[in-house]
Amino acid sequence: MDIRIKKNEKCTIGLPSCDFVFSSTRYCFIAYGFDTSKDEKDTLCELLEKRNIEPIEAGSIIAPAQNVYCTKICSKIIISRFCIALLNNDIKNDQEVPNANVHMEYGLMLGFNKYIIPFQKKSQSLAFNISGLDTMKYRDIKFRDVAKNAIDKAIKDTEQSTHTSAGLNNAITQAFLLSKKAMFAPLDDMGDKNIFNLGNQLGFNLLNDFTGLKYIFLGNFTTLRSEVILWRLKTLTEILKGRTASIPSRVEKGLMKAEHQKTVRSLFNSTNIWLIITSQKDKEIIIREAKNMKIENGLKVYAIKDVEEEIQKITTIKS
Repeated sequence: MDIRIKKNEKCTIGLPSCDFVFSSTRYCFIAYGFDTSKDEKDTLCELLEKRNIEPIEAGSIIAPAQNVYCTKICSKIIISRFCIALLNNDIKNDQEVPNANVHMEYGLMLGFNKYIIPFQKKSQSLAFNISGLDTMKYRDIKFRDVAKNAIDKAIKDTEQSTHTSAGLNNAITQAFLLSKKAMFAPLDDMGDKNIFNLGNQLGFNLLNDFTGLKYIFLGNFTTLRSEVILWRLKTLTEILKGRTASIPSRVEKGLMKAEHQKTVRSLFNSTNIWLIITSQKDKEIIIREAKNMKIENGLKVYAIKDVEEEIQKITTIKS
């Protein structure tokens, strides 16, 4: 599958453009009926987590004072790497009745042209308006095997380049950074550009704190696996240490004035590294491994949930 960076520029309910980036996280959105498919949902969550994909569904998201449709459903479907729909019908008065919420979420997935794995019990029938769509039928006893194979194929088909670093939309990222007293560096002088280039090849952007005197490398790596993120973090740290260690040689060769070496050394030593990643699990892994590798540089790791909670704090009006 050809994966490209694409933002959602047209809101399905007429609100301003949200700019969420399609397939920009390792989420998998699961649409299911609470009364009909909970066991299947639990099995899917287990299979996904073992494959380092974060399962997410509308019922698990808390969004006080926010648009529930946007926050809990639409945006999560947009940013998910792929989606799963459990199309099992409710049983009312011995009649099969399609679950309205599941079908609404399934419709969004189709409308956004998402990679979807649709399941339904072999004993049930699809609603007429989706009966022509390919659906994976299963018997309860075989569901785990069917789901495992489908998920493995979905992961393979939606594999993205490790150079991709898109994640949360720009407005949310900028608001979050401002709440942390940081902003994107303007890169309007050669010194800033040279520092930016140290991390750019690894997918890092460059920030300044509000004083403009401290640099922060930002890795917005929600699409990447933890081991890839750790490699990028380790490599950037080695680059910064290498530049610091080379300062005396640069002075000796006339590439740097002697009176500047203290300032440059202080700059590199005070440069921080921030990461935005998908899940709390990845956050724990990265913090633990970074500590084992003795990576310093003021490392801060934020999961998407951390970002969303911070945005909620600054957008909720307190009475």
